[in-house]
Amino acid sequence: MTVRLKELYEQALAQGHDIVLVTGSKGLERPVRWVHMVENEEIAGFLEGQEIAFTTGIGLESQAGLKELVASAYHCGASGIVINLGPFIHSIGPDVIQFCKERDFPLFRVPWSEHMAQIMHQFSLDITMSEKHSIELAAALENAIFWPAREEMYMEYMEQDGFGKDWNYCVAVFDVCAVARGVATGAYVPDSRLDAFVRRIESLMTMRQWRSVVLTIEHRIVLVFARYAIDAAAAMVHEILALCVESLAKNEQIFAGVGKVTHSARCIGKSYHQGLMLDRLQRHRGKPRDPLLYDEAGVDRLLLSIDDQEILEDYYINSIGPLIEYDRVNDGDLTQVLNNYLSSSGSIKETSERMFVHRNTVNYKISKIQDLLGVNLSDFSVRMELLIGLHVKELLDC
Repeated sequence: MTVRLKELYEQALAQGHDIVLVTGSKGLERPVRWVHMVENEEIAGFLEGQEIAFTTGIGLESQAGLKELVASAYHCGASGIVINLGPFIHSIGPDVIQFCKERDFPLFRVPWSEHMAQIMHQFSLDITMSEKHSIELAAALENAIFWPAREEMYMEYMEQDGFGKDWNYCVAVFDVCAVARGVATGAYVPDSRLDAFVRRIESLMTMRQWRSVVLTIEHRIVLVFARYAIDAAAAMVHEILALCVESLAKNEQIFAGVGKVTHSARCIGKSYHQGLMLDRLQRHRGKPRDPLLYDEAGVDRLLLSIDDQEILEDYYINSIGPLIEYDRVNDGDLTQVLNNYLSSSGSIKETSERMFVHRNTVNYKISKIQDLLGVNLSDFSVRMELLIGLHVKELLDC
């Protein structure tokens, strides 16, 4: 997880460094990815975001230029700024302090007698170590997903970072897809776009201090939540989706699936595969921005527990297989009619309204379906069997 500015500041104080927070205490939860020297307004423009900026003011033409430098660092996404008071910056003016206070932008001062390079070194070391732990934990969780029986490949690293073996875990899978004419194409967005979403999610997680880890697996964003009930995990997923939606381009959509809450680290992989299939279902159904939770997936929960693909294929062939084949050969829409009919609880009127056709057309096609399948759709057990068959088809298709 990305380190917070608050942690870097507290560590610097613990090391005995003379660094004082002037204003912006509410912004200390901001994540920090690196340190950067900014000696004038132009150099501040090179910031990429989430750096802690340091300045001695040596590049300023006058004391009055300090506010412009601080403003530039803020607008370029810096997490905070450290000002070294001395021969180039004698004091921090009230206009600078007010600017930072109004924006909750952390502003620190360091006297000239303090070796600012040592503070920068300490910050860099803390950030590097935090990044190292994040990489190791992400790798451990990926091992837990794909090799659950090999506990030696993940449990030690997880426990070192405070994640327990017998904790409950929940996995959410997010898919950012390219869109053409309003329909998800299935094509992946570029790596740079995916990385941008990951960074936004990591920043949110850092500021909220969630017990969660973000991974990227097969070009999807995967979040592992630790020790949360499904309601809490669902709330976090909705918040993440809302954050990501703000950054979506016009030709992008985001889908999400959330697996079951597990009883131990050994079951993280099960929750991941459930979340992955539910994510695919949402994309297949064309339901972006609407996470599908395992606990709300109805009959799909039972189907997701079937590991043997042949069982699903046999059920599909023996239930609605002839109907699918008829539509394929004749370019028909009987499967769509059946789906709408069953979703309407057998209402001809509602089916005709959904499909914008006359009810006599629906009656004719329902009769055709019964003849092809050799069934009576007034029989509830038949309807249930065919409805499950349609669900199986979705799982096989996605």
